[in-house]
This record gives sequence, C-alpha cells and structure tokens, in this order.
Amino acid sequence: MAEDDPVFNIPDEILWTADGDLIPRMAAAVPFAGRSSGMIAALSRSRSRSRSRSRSRSRSRSRSRSRSRFDSDGAPQGGAVLQSWSVVKALFEGSAGGLLPFEKLLDRLPPNPDETALEIEEMRLMQVHLTTDKTRQEEILRQADMSDLSDIYRPLGIDNGGYPDTEALIDLVFETAERVGYFYKRIIDRPRPNAVDPRLRPFLDIPPHQAFPSNHSFQMFSVAEVFSRILPEHPGSAELFYVAQRVAENREYAGLHYPSDTRAGRRLAQRFSPYLVNFLRREIGSALAEWR
Repeated sequence: MAEDDPVFNIPDEILWTADGDLIPRMAAAVPFAGRSSGMIAALSRSRSRSRSRSRSRSRSRSRSRSRSRFDSDGAPQGGAVLQSWSVVKALFEGSAGGLLPFEKLLDRLPPNPDETALEIEEMRLMQVHLTTDKTRQEEILRQADMSDLSDIYRPLGIDNGGYPDTEALIDLVFETAERVGYFYKRIIDRPRPNAVDPRLRPFLDIPPHQAFPSNHSFQMFSVAEVFSRILPEHPGSAELFYVAQRVAENREYAGLHYPSDTRAGRRLAQRFSPYLVNFLRREIGSALAEWR
C-alpha cells in the first residue's frame, strides 16, 4: 500500500526496528526452576534427545526467519510476504486517522526515577548472581533466538513433531506480538538499563530498540495466554506461564530489561491475547484439528 493510503496506513514502528531490521525472536525457555531434581534430570535427557530433532527444525525455521527480515527500505527481502501480514492487515484496516485497536492496552508507564533506581539496584544483584550461575548463562544464550522451541513444545507434548499447524500458530503469535511490541517500544521510548546506569554490564549485546515493554515477556506470555484459551484442559497450557516467566526473568539477569519491563510485557499479553484469538481464528481452527 502507498504510504499515504487513507484506509490502511501502518506505522513504521510496526514494520521495523530502529536499525531498519527485525531482531531475531527468542528461543524457548528452559524448565521452570521450581521443578524437582528428578523432573529436571528427565527434562535434561529429553533435551539431549530433542537436539538432533531440533536441528532439522532449525534449518526450516532459519528459512522462515529469513522471510521475516526486511531490507534497508523496510520491504520484505526476496519479495516474500510475512506470515503475520494478514493478521496485521486485519488489525490496521480502517484505523487510519483514529486509534489503533490495541493502542490503549498498555495503561501503565515505566516507573519514576526513584523506583527505577531501586530496580537497577535489584538488577545489579542479579548480575552478581549471574557470574556464578552457569545454568542461567546457558539459558540466556539459548533464548537469544528461536533456533530451539523444544521447551515450549514439551509442555504441550508436541516435541516429537506431528503438529505442524500448532507449531505454525506459535510462530504466528510470536511474529504478531513482536510487531505490536515494537509499536509500544517506539512510543514509550524507555532507554535500556545500562544507559541509565553504566555500572550495569549486560551479558548480551544490547538490542537496537527500546526497553519497555519487554518483547520476550510479551511474546512468551502471549503464547501462554492463547493456549490457555484454546486448550484450557491441557496441563501444559498452564506450564507455559512458568516458561514465559523464566524467559522474561533471564532477560533481567542479562541486564537487558528492568523487572517493570517484564511486568508490562505480561500485562500487554493479557490484554492483547483476545485480539490474537479473534484474528487467528482460522489458524487456531487448523491447530485444534490436530488435537481431536
């Protein structure tokens, strides 16, 4: 569509980040820390078995992610249409000149400077703990992209494959939430924690977009919210909330997000998930057919 199209004008912040490109989405979370040692050992064995399976999935996902990249002009590379385009189109049609359908969902701004200072002190303690927590370090590195989703699939019991439409639904939720998250980041424009206090030394490279809300939190909790609605009877749907919390907290330990960024991501997921369920009716129907 033309940039000045009167019916379907999508803000730039939905389409690209500050450097004109999309950031790779996160990998799955590791098992919730509160599990018993026996469960953790069993999941560790399962993770080893799933790695070989995830490699073949990763190859196909890397091709999928390449379709989710934009060139310097903001257009999809290679002329490919993004998987989430139809959802974004539905979200934005008819909204030109008025409020976007999700524009007022996040009603809490970042904390004031005094509260932010307290958050930074909390994060400094997290970073001290991270220096000796090798397990969490490995988790943070693994969650920096989406090359392995086994910790999302496992609670649902689909880590052995056979549920392609369910996997596609998860990818679509991630991709759509990613775009909406960038909208709020650009509007609220909260700097990263280390920009406020240089004593913080992030464990990972700083993403080239703003901090609030945490997109890792928003995307992961969006998956949990959607599955709690469409598969409420499945025990794995509840566990996805623990997985999401672990991923989000790891971003705090990595020095990339304030705890309030995490809370904002979860709150936004709670409020945005009804839109997802509505606009993904077809994809949800296809996914649910695999569970009958």
